[in-house]
Amino acid sequence: MDKRAIERLKKDLLKNKSHDIFKNVQALFDLAYTTNDMELNYTVRKICAEKAKKFKKDRPEHAEKYRQLYKKTLLFAAPLDFDSYCQYIEWNRAADKRFYLPRRKQLKVVVEALQDLADDKLDLLAISMPPGVGKTTIAIFYLSWIGGRTPNSPSLGGSHSNSFLRGVYDELLRLMDKDGDYLWNDVFSNISICNTNAKDMRIDLDLPQRFETFEFSSIGSGNAGKVRAGTLLYCDDLVDGIETAMSKERLDKLWQQYTTDLRQRKIGNCKELHIATRWSVHDVIGRLEQQYGDSDRARFIVMSALDENEESNFNYGNNVGFTTQFYHEQREIMDDVSWRALYMNEPIEREGLLYAEDELRRYFELPDA
Repeated sequence: MDKRAIERLKKDLLKNKSHDIFKNVQALFDLAYTTNDMELNYTVRKICAEKAKKFKKDRPEHAEKYRQLYKKTLLFAAPLDFDSYCQYIEWNRAADKRFYLPRRKQLKVVVEALQDLADDKLDLLAISMPPGVGKTTIAIFYLSWIGGRTPNSPSLGGSHSNSFLRGVYDELLRLMDKDGDYLWNDVFSNISICNTNAKDMRIDLDLPQRFETFEFSSIGSGNAGKVRAGTLLYCDDLVDGIETAMSKERLDKLWQQYTTDLRQRKIGNCKELHIATRWSVHDVIGRLEQQYGDSDRARFIVMSALDENEESNFNYGNNVGFTTQFYHEQREIMDDVSWRALYMNEPIEREGLLYAEDELRRYFELPDA
């Protein structure tokens, strides 16, 4: 449909203050659906949001009709648009149980980057954010999305421990449960789980295959011949803590394990997603940034706990997220190195290794050896 014609129709609809324009909006959606016009679909969604808000108080029955049409626009776009997918699969969940919508404003930059990764605009995406703000959960949403899109191509997840990966495995199964409260099966109605292996943390979608749709293995566990990564290599917190971060020797070993145990398992046009606390410039993300930081095919997202005004970047409201006061109190009780790494995502070498003032020994003359 001609863009100018759509704009004229949209303006006519918005000028009409009555509630009987719903049939016209429905007709617009039907046209978007039959012509696969995503831009028109988003126009319909915007109209539905405006009308649902307008009629919410005085004509709730009309508001509900627009809400349901809004839902249809999400479902239509969900297989291709990650933001629509995240909104749609939680539609049936209680408002206080939803993950994405309360955090959407802050996480949108991450969701857009993940979209670019799926759309082959990026080959490598690294995300560094404070603990508890939702970075791993949004990655699990992403895994479930790309699994539905490419069920017969394996994605490999790696971390410092199997216990962490077990949580990712269990949450993926819960998200794709046809009897659960997520709507994954609506989006990928022709795809189902055909096999699971709880012991080895494997999930196969659609058809049985040697290398499953989702495979999980801790770094250093020896993955030769066991796993492959065709769609995505997902690495989450490869560094297990400050002890490893403070040791150049351990970080060198970790880099070697990553390159031989995880990255070597990639095949074809496999993308990489890294999520981690930025402990050191010598950690995996740091070395990847040194190598690919200037590439337009790589993106490194860093979001700190506090902004330049010392205000929280992750106060989602409604008792979700973390207030400015919480972060200020957390900073007061932590050592500076851990605070900067965990919450501000500043590698410990950025301003040199830090030592507490009361741990320094001062001399007017150097002591005898």
